[in-house]
Amino acid sequence: MGFAEWKAKAVKLKNDTVEKMAKKLSESSLVLKTKEDLDKIIAKSKTTTFTDEKTLETKEFIKHSIVIFVKKNSEFYKDALIQVPVLATKAFASNINLKMCDLDLKDLKSYKIKETPALVLFTNEKVEKTILWEENIKTIVKTLDLDIIKAIENID
Repeated sequence: MGFAEWKAKAVKLKNDTVEKMAKKLSESSLVLKTKEDLDKIIAKSKTTTFTDEKTLETKEFIKHSIVIFVKKNSEFYKDALIQVPVLATKAFASNINLKMCDLDLKDLKSYKIKETPALVLFTNEKVEKTILWEENIKTIVKTLDLDIIKAIENID
């Protein structure tokens, strides 16, 4: 078996592995399948307040949720599925909910999503920032900074 055959076999094996991994991840809880699930994640971005009983000091906790909207079965969908665990880890480190959503665009009009892929940062149940274009989303994944909010804010 020559080098070209080995290379072709390795590429096929890699592609098969990516396909299987993407399929498993698409069936996981990282991907939102219904508008109700999407609404629950957005609701988790609601700011909460806490009053200390001893000092009567009120503290406000600003919460965020991040949803990556993608078109199902697109090439970016597979790439994003492989990268979502990295983003989810960064989000977890900052106590942020992060999910991917593959709902049809017509179902997303009420959320002001006009194109995919789009990474949307929700704060207090409102859209704070929308990042379009695959390369911008990949930049957030590749940054070494664990502060995902700062990485999102740095994208123009």
